[in-house]
Parts: sequence; structure tokens; C-alpha cells
Amino acid sequence: MTNILSEKTATIQSYSFIGLECVAVEIEVDVSPGLPSFIIVGLPDAAVSEARDRVRAAIKNSGYSFPAMRVTVNLAPAQIPKAGSLYDLPIAIGILLASRAIKAKRELPRMIGELALSGRIRPVRGALPVAAAASRNRQAIIVPCDNLPELKLLEKVHLLPASSLQQVIGFILGQTELNMPELEQVAELVQNPAVDFSDIVGQSLAKYACMVAAAGHHNLLMSGPPGVGKSLLAKALVGILPPPSQTEQLESTMIHSVVGRSQALLQVRRPYRAPHHSASPASILGGSRQLLPGEVSLAHTGVLFFDELPEYRRDVIEALRQPLEDGTITITRAVGSVTYPAQCLFVAAANPCPCGFYGYDLPDRNRQCTCAFVDVQRYNRKLSGPLLDRIDLKIKLPFIRPHELTVSKSAPESSESIRRQVTLARRVQQERQGKANGLLTPKELKKLIALDTPAEQLMKLALDKYGLSMRGYAKTLRLARTIADLGGSDDVIQSHIAEALQLSGALTANDLNSGSVG
Repeated sequence: MTNILSEKTATIQSYSFIGLECVAVEIEVDVSPGLPSFIIVGLPDAAVSEARDRVRAAIKNSGYSFPAMRVTVNLAPAQIPKAGSLYDLPIAIGILLASRAIKAKRELPRMIGELALSGRIRPVRGALPVAAAASRNRQAIIVPCDNLPELKLLEKVHLLPASSLQQVIGFILGQTELNMPELEQVAELVQNPAVDFSDIVGQSLAKYACMVAAAGHHNLLMSGPPGVGKSLLAKALVGILPPPSQTEQLESTMIHSVVGRSQALLQVRRPYRAPHHSASPASILGGSRQLLPGEVSLAHTGVLFFDELPEYRRDVIEALRQPLEDGTITITRAVGSVTYPAQCLFVAAANPCPCGFYGYDLPDRNRQCTCAFVDVQRYNRKLSGPLLDRIDLKIKLPFIRPHELTVSKSAPESSESIRRQVTLARRVQQERQGKANGLLTPKELKKLIALDTPAEQLMKLALDKYGLSMRGYAKTLRLARTIADLGGSDDVIQSHIAEALQLSGALTANDLNSGSVG
């Protein structure tokens, strides 16, 4: 829509965003005789209402006089809540046009930007989804210069970067141009993890489970006493994930842009989020009046780590069931409803009991379990069956004895070496089915995996004798397919099924060796 300018009235085009969806917004400005006042209507939040003081000071400090008249600003459509400071710039330009302080010499583009009192344009949250909406509609848009780093992920978008209100005024008057600077291309990502797998002594089974989790996008639960390396393994896991695709980079950065944290993702790394167990449901799942994404969405394409899983609030833990199953989360409040992607790799760590040593026979008397059996039951009851059924890998970490620290003669495998294996397995999955094994539906599994007779017999045993659920059945097939991919096998055989059943916690090695299998 063309910007409209009539007698003492101006209309500037902009955008509002709700979640990742954007809606066109018209900023209508009327300057009329009357007692000096400045009114903003159209369901503005506190940040929008406070624009009055920012805009007034920015106009004055840019060399213009604020009109000593009745100024009314309407943000249309009026029924949509308006949040944030991105309307400062279009409001200021609308006031200058409506009061005849300036006269446009060209068609005005859409614009967003927060104004400092000096007239400088500050970055705004949500710049990436707004610019993406402008790109889809083939519209030019004025954006703050400081938002450009995150916007370089977009292609075929007409961006007009500005650093001050004076610069935008000069552009509108035809005196200057808003030229797009040369931006560095997004380099191929190297995770450079804070913790390398070669730094972790022992725990070969846990390291292998992490590799399987990364290769097939399988959720992982690690259980063991304090100090065995559960948290270190989770931090190292993000470093073996394959580099994100361009689509994944854009999705992840767009979510962080909505909360104003995209500057932290300028290197486009896979996110690693580890919220504290005291975090509120809104911070984990998303919410507030502005329907902001929570940690489960901020971890999209990366790792969401819950340390001491039973210590988290029960409602938070149970609410994870839906996003872990669907890969999305819908936040509904009185002001509206939004859906965010939440395709994160969920990794959790837990102690076996409140003191942490139940089931471990350790020589140190200070490390003997002191919990009553009822306390152990109550502690583990915090994790419901439906939640555990959505976690593919469940492993118990052994306690590392002092003499085991010096037994190993070979150097542990590095994260770089493991990442190459994971990336190769993911590439095979992408070429075969277009997604990771952990995201396959039961219908897709039936089409992709044909078990031979020994493998079918083992799965039938797990169903009949050990009570494997149908979700557990599908989970085992996904894990087996990933194990086969890591081994370079085109077919899923009995050994892959057996390994998957052990890693998922459905069967133990004793069960498999008891003679009932085969």
C-alpha cells in the first residue's frame, strides 16, 4: 500500500509481529489545532506508549521542532496488540510529515526502529521475521544498522539501513541514499565446543550413546551418582552435532530475534540451553503477555539440557511431553495463540536418589546411600512413564574408580572425529528420507525398515515378555536404524535391534544373554 499524505495527516507503513508471524501495520498520524498533547491509540503496550517521550526528544535533537498542537497516533488495525519499540521511527516520520516540517520527495518504504533521545536508531527485537515478511511481499524496508548482522541470513530482500533519524529524513527528502553495506557471508560453522570428548575420561558407553543421540536426533537420559561426568557429556554433545543447514540457521536466529537475543547467534551455532531447575513454566515453555518463546524453542535445532531432572517442577516436566513428540509448542493466552518450533535434542541428567548413591556399592563410607527406600521411590516417581517413553536413550553411568584414570593406554576419541561420523550418518539419513531417524513416523518406519526373521523374533520377545509399548517399539526401530547408519549398514539386523533395546533401557545384557533370545 502506498503511504498516504493529506491535510495535516500522514500514514506510514510498518509491521507488527506475533510470534514468528507478521502483520502489516499502518501508523496514522493526525496533527490538529488544540491544546498541545500527544496520544497513541491502537492497543499499545508500555513500550509503545513510552515512545511519546523518545520521539519528542529525538525530533528536537535532530534539528526540528515538535508541533505545539494536538498529535494523535493510531496504530491500525486497532484490534491487534502492539508491543515493542519498533514503531518509534515511523511515528517520528509521520509527525514530521503531518506537521509539514518535511515533504516527501519519494515513495516511502516500510520502516522499523527504536529512537534514542539523541535521534540515533537503536536495534529492535523481531527485525528478522519483519524483514522476512517484507521480503516475501517484495517490499523495501528501513531497518536499524545494528540489526544488519542477523538480517544477512535473508536473501532477495531490499533493506535500507539507517543509523539516525536525520539520515532517514535526508533519504525521504531525496538528499541522501540508504545504501546496503557489504556483509560478510555466513561462514561454514565449526562448533568449537567448550568441552571436548577427549577431555572426558572413561564412560565409553555414555560417549557412544551421545554419538547415537546426535547422529539420529534421539533424546537422551543419563543417570548416575554425582561427579561421573553427566553435565560434561551434555556440554560436549552439542559439539558433535552436524553443521546446521541454512534453513535451520534462519529458523533458530528468527526465534532468538523475537526475544532480542539474535546478537548472540551471529556465528549461527547450534544453541545449547541449560535452564536452572528453579525456572518458571513460562521461561521454559514460553508465554507472558507478549507470547515470547521459552527455552524449549530457543533450543530449536540445538540441545536443551535439564540437569537434575527430578528437581524440576512436575508441571514443567509433564508439559515437555507434547513438544518432544511434535517438535512444536503452541502457547495460548488471553491475548492470542502462537506456535513456535521446538525441534530440540532433549538431554537430561538425573541422580538415582536424593543423595545420589542408591544402587552404587562404593568403598567410601561417605558415599553410601542414606536414603530410605520410600524416599527413593518418591524421588523417581517424579518422572512419569509417558515422559520416559518419549526419551529414546536411557543409560546408567558407572562410577569411575581412581585407578581407572590411568589404565587407558589409547587417547580418547576427539569431538572432531565423532562429529565426522555423526555428519556422515546424518547425510545418509537426509538422502534416504529427508530427515533424521529420530523424527520418523511409524508409517515411515514401516516403509523404510524390513526386519529379517531373527530381528523380528527379538522384537516380538521385547513386546510379549518385557512389556515394550508400541511407542517403545517405534523408538527401538529408530535407534536401530541410526546404529546401522553409524556402522555403514544398509539393513537393520538382530545385533542392531539388541543394541537399541539395551540403549533404550528396555532390556539388559543379562536379558539378551539369558537364552530366551534367538
